[in-house]
This record gives sequence, C-alpha cells and structure tokens, in this order.
Amino acid sequence: MRSLKYVIFPLLALFSACKSAPQQISDVQAAQNADARLTLGTIESQLHNGMSSVAVIETFGPPNIVTTDDQHREVWVWDRISTMRAHTNSGGWATILILGIGNKANTTSVSQRTLTLIVKFDDQKKVRDFSYRYSNF
Repeated sequence: MRSLKYVIFPLLALFSACKSAPQQISDVQAAQNADARLTLGTIESQLHNGMSSVAVIETFGPPNIVTTDDQHREVWVWDRISTMRAHTNSGGWATILILGIGNKANTTSVSQRTLTLIVKFDDQKKVRDFSYRYSNF
C-alpha cells in the first residue's frame, strides 16, 4: 500500500504541473495582444476625451505606469519600444560560374520605433486629456 502512495503522488504532481503550463502561455499571449492594440491608428481612432478608464484598458491593455498629478488625479503611461532587424545577402553568381570566385555583400539594418501614450483622467475616471509621441529611427 505504501508503494502505491509513492507512485500516485508524483503522478498527480506531474499532471498538475502540466495543467498549469497553458495558463502561462495565455498570460504571455495576453501581454502580446495588449502590445498589438497600442498603435498610432488605434490611438487616433479610438481614444477621446470623456472615455472611461475601463474602456481605455479594454482598448489599449494595462498601462506601464500609473501615477497622479499635483491635484491627485490619475495619469496613465504606456511606453512601447520595438526593434526591427533586416539582413540581406547579395552576390554575383555569374562570377562564380565563370571565374570560380564570388562577390558577396551582406547588409544588416536595424531600426527602432517608440510609442509613448499619456492619458490624464478627471475625478470621475474619465479621460480629460491625452498626448502621444511616436519616433522611428
């Protein structure tokens, strides 16, 4: 009977550990979805004064920073940075066939984009003002 206990408990622990893995994946996917919702187009088309704080979170996901202004009204900040890397190869294949040597050029370009959104709320948790900054370099 004791040996059965040594087999069943480790199996239960193994199955419960396997069951929690999809939850972790869905949390990562939720964070990626929130990042995907914060775009210039979404800000310009969906964000407006008078919008509730709940609607703002539903639209853009949770902010990176929550603070207050000098009158103790909430200010939310989203800050996103993305890096894009492109690698290209070019070469002279005809040169390889005729002369037996090749001419290859490798080029890598890197660009970054930043998007910062600042939303200020009034005492009723409605958007009273917002601003955003976008840069691409």
